[in-house]
Amino acid sequence: MHILSDTFLASLQSGFLRGITETVRADPDLTLEIRDNYINLYFKGNSLLKLTETKSLGYRPEIHQKYLAEIQIPAEFSQETVARFLCDIPFLKQNIVRHGKRSAEIEYEQMIIRANNLEPRNTAEYLIVDRQYTTADGRFDLTGIFWKKPHKKGQTVPVCLMEIKYALNNDIQEVHEQLAGYYESIKPQAAAIAAEMQALFHQKLELGLYRMPQYRVDALKTLIFSPDIAQFQFVVIFVDYNPNSSKLNVQKLSELPFASQIRIFHTGFAMWQQNVQPLPSNRP
Repeated sequence: MHILSDTFLASLQSGFLRGITETVRADPDLTLEIRDNYINLYFKGNSLLKLTETKSLGYRPEIHQKYLAEIQIPAEFSQETVARFLCDIPFLKQNIVRHGKRSAEIEYEQMIIRANNLEPRNTAEYLIVDRQYTTADGRFDLTGIFWKKPHKKGQTVPVCLMEIKYALNNDIQEVHEQLAGYYESIKPQAAAIAAEMQALFHQKLELGLYRMPQYRVDALKTLIFSPDIAQFQFVVIFVDYNPNSSKLNVQKLSELPFASQIRIFHTGFAMWQQNVQPLPSNRP
């Protein structure tokens, strides 16, 4: 289950690990994801740190060897070694740029998290709860919720399971099959997924990982994640998808029995004439 122990959470909130949380909150290029009694820090979609709580209630750091160069990582974090690690983060980021996995899709995952969770002026209706969420039969790029306007306390919100497809990824042609398989696999465990997502969401709120006004955070803490599979949304995010392509077959998506729960977003920075909105001229 993606959740941290009370001890681990307290250490990240106000204990000797709080510097990690404070660094993530101050740096929008970093994200912190909660796993099963460990956390991952990500930069450009690559894991900069895996930190695991051990049976002795210590904290064991792991960083991929190719990112270390001359950086020394201790066997266990302490007050002193955490401070050293925080000083090494800029060098680790440089090493990820040089040697990390270069995937526009995973970088966009992190950019989507930033745009929806960390930009207060956006007041987005979709909030990201987790990335690379794994079930027994599949893995979703992002998971989140849809907080419908007008935003109110105590609202019941749908869980959103999100897939990102970058450019003309060949998987786009089978996205309807992918969603159909995911739907069947999660249907028996929808309530458990919703409960886990809600618990994870609350821990992230406690850690201050959503950058927005306090009144909005207070309202988010009261939201109820619907356990009903019929309320789930299946969101496909097409990033820089060429509108001239025929890879995306919307008809096949519309034929799925849960088609009314599917949402399609088009986003990115690539530019095509079809996406231009011409303005009428008011000149005589």
